[in-house]
Amino acid sequence: MKLKLEPRPYQREAAEWALRRGRGVVCLPTGTGKTLIAALWAWRLLDSGRARRVLFLEPTRFMVEQVALFLREKTGLEAAVFHGSLPRGYRREAARRARIVVATPEAVAADMEFFRELGFDAVVVDECHHTTGQDAYVKVVKGLDFRYRLGLTPLVPPGRRRELEESIGEIWCRGWDDPGVAPFIPAWAGEVYEAPFNDAEAGLYEAIEARWDNAGRRGERSLLGNALRWLARDGPLALRESFERGERLRRLLQGLESLIYSPRVRPLHKLDSLLRALSDHEGFQKAVVFVERVSVAEAVARKLEAAGYTVATLIGRRWGDPAAALARARRPETRIIIATSAGEEGIDLPEADLVVIWSNVASPLRFVQRLGRMLRARGGAAGAKQKYAVFIATPDTVDVDSLADSIMEASRAGVAVHVSPDIVRRLLEQSRRRRILEALEEEPMTLDLLAQALQAPAKRLEAHIKWLLARGLLLYIHTSAGKVYAPSYKLDKLRHRWRKALTPRRDVEATIVLDTPGGGKKRLKGDRWNVGSQAQSLLARWGRIERVKAYPRLVKGGVEYMLSASYSFPIESREALDVVLDNAYSVEWGDKPKIPEPSS
Repeated sequence: MKLKLEPRPYQREAAEWALRRGRGVVCLPTGTGKTLIAALWAWRLLDSGRARRVLFLEPTRFMVEQVALFLREKTGLEAAVFHGSLPRGYRREAARRARIVVATPEAVAADMEFFRELGFDAVVVDECHHTTGQDAYVKVVKGLDFRYRLGLTPLVPPGRRRELEESIGEIWCRGWDDPGVAPFIPAWAGEVYEAPFNDAEAGLYEAIEARWDNAGRRGERSLLGNALRWLARDGPLALRESFERGERLRRLLQGLESLIYSPRVRPLHKLDSLLRALSDHEGFQKAVVFVERVSVAEAVARKLEAAGYTVATLIGRRWGDPAAALARARRPETRIIIATSAGEEGIDLPEADLVVIWSNVASPLRFVQRLGRMLRARGGAAGAKQKYAVFIATPDTVDVDSLADSIMEASRAGVAVHVSPDIVRRLLEQSRRRRILEALEEEPMTLDLLAQALQAPAKRLEAHIKWLLARGLLLYIHTSAGKVYAPSYKLDKLRHRWRKALTPRRDVEATIVLDTPGGGKKRLKGDRWNVGSQAQSLLARWGRIERVKAYPRLVKGGVEYMLSASYSFPIESREALDVVLDNAYSVEWGDKPKIPEPSS
């Protein structure tokens, strides 16, 4: 194992304790590096020959991908990924070759005979407070014969302690006030819970999306886009409400009534994830759940009251006295507050230690305001608990897009969002933009070819490409075939496939205009190598170039041509800047009439 991280003393202590015990649960606060403890434990078992294979169980696909990436990049341990989004043959073949497999319990439970045949001597059960009740975790832990077991959890719910000890082993805990742990704990931690559609709900989403693709007018596309957001973000109950109230939406969705009102479509498809989050954090003092719709807020409140919680709703002036509602919310016996956008204004509840975002908003400002009102630190008071923000997201929908947008934009604005960067990366890959990045990683393409490859209308892809370009995840070059797009972090295939468009000519000089991060402009003149040296120095000084405009001069047949090319995306790496300049000086993208040289 080749560690790129130096284990902290408590991490070494926990790993050694778990190795001596053989079976045990390590309980440490969120953000203290429990995955590294598991990596140390697994490596020692494999290296000593005590284990042939180790299985890591993670609660979601996000976490499977994140942990596998951590093991590969931070420890040098090769890990295979096994979850339901991968083709069965592919994931089986990867698992056969690997000594470490990272999987969701659902995927393992659905293929138990295969895992019995492979044989696993050890298991790491992440978020092991899930290993109670009747879910897939229990089936895997009880159904496979693991000699060594390691559970990881940020909390041990009192009601589950005995079952955890029986299914995994003795519990080792270090709390917030432990002097070896306290310096590494953030004021609050963010977690993402998936709320996937079932087959009927996914079918409804796809049917609406198909109509969005084929809508001819901008107003129709906007309304259908809202319908997709209401369905994925708030739930089918919100879509049904809008369908019943809006004649125009009823007309656009005509013929889908049987899907909209199917008994297999859950009105509140995120409810199970909300209940799981509340159960996982059962020791919370006060939780605030943010939703967008009053009807959804009221329905969620009824469900939570039926589950035994004391609930208050803050839904704005139209639905009651806000002062009285806030007074009810502040009562010690009120465990959960449901707040809508109309009711959230003016809320100031620093005693809340759990915030659940049911409806992910696209506005970074509202995103930050929601969290800031609840999750302020208590000034380092002795015994203060860490606070949690839980984001519930519907995979493969616009809901994930909104969450990824908010987290990334807040981070870009300098607001610390305590969600692992790897989780943000996986959120992006679970969004609808994932397919664009995956396709372009395999083969750089023009927009038309990309639309054919993904079997999606080009107009649907344009907005996603614009989003990816604005964040520096994609770039493009100009070619005789038009703009060719490629991931900015994977440029080898672009250079191989479009060699001519990336071979600068020695007989070309150009004026290159760079937009600075501060809003200014820097004008460079000369050949590729002289300008390239200056531009790389400026990139190193600024850290980022916002945009590039190129005006190459080319002489053909005694006639001077002035060409122009624009690169409207941020550049943050030397490799991306080299690609842009090589493309500009190749002038492979064609001749244009002479135009005036830009003024300084």
